[in-house]
Amino acid sequence: MRLSHPGAPFQGIPPEDVFFAANDQYVQLGIGYVILNMQEEMYPERPLQLFIDIQSQISARHLLLGAVLGRSEQLRAQYPQLKGRIYTEISPAQFDLTTFYTMNGFVMNDAREEHIFPLPSGPAQPPMGCEFASVPLQTVQDQMAFLARLNRHRLSPILHDYLTVQMQQPYFLALGFYRAGHPVAELLMTGASSDTSALVMLYVQRDMRGKGVGKSLLQAASELLRQRGVRSALTQVFSANAPQMGLMRSLGSSRRRIINTLPHIDFG
Repeated sequence: MRLSHPGAPFQGIPPEDVFFAANDQYVQLGIGYVILNMQEEMYPERPLQLFIDIQSQISARHLLLGAVLGRSEQLRAQYPQLKGRIYTEISPAQFDLTTFYTMNGFVMNDAREEHIFPLPSGPAQPPMGCEFASVPLQTVQDQMAFLARLNRHRLSPILHDYLTVQMQQPYFLALGFYRAGHPVAELLMTGASSDTSALVMLYVQRDMRGKGVGKSLLQAASELLRQRGVRSALTQVFSANAPQMGLMRSLGSSRRRIINTLPHIDFG
């Protein structure tokens, strides 16, 4: 069996981070790659997030795993002071992959989950010195700046095409708390009907966390949606992310399904 790199970037990934596996007849058996993602906002205690993905026949899985883990170690060595993890995402129904990763030292205590929660009621309390306002989205530059702020707090980015589609939905909201024009917290909600409302993203700047700012912003948005007949919303959270799960508990949410599990190896 043989390993090789592509001759050019693969789907935007540097060629040295991508591996092709082939048999001795040069028939391709699979592909694996690693993507380095700094998450100082979402995971301040483990900011170095190394996502790996392996799509291959069973016979090439171990070879590709060894390659991507070796490359992950090289990337990790560039940031020796940082804690982090090597992780992937798989469907909970992929039992063979669950076994494969656990047998190779990955743990399974994180998952991407879908929750439903009743829209919170009560008066919103903006932080002292802050104003509540819509996010300016009149220009492409405004939209890209908003996405950049949201994506600093996400594992998977929201793309501009997605935002432009959602801006046409009848239940679209982009709101925030601002101090002297600078965002303290922002959210993005959307929906095609009153029973499909979704909280796509909510973030709070690190120095303002733990003060009820996120829930207060969600209350302000919920009041606008409730006036239009919305009573609940869906969202996605990570089960190992304590702030996200704490917000869900405070809202009385219920888990509808596990979307993906995240086998991972912590380091540092």
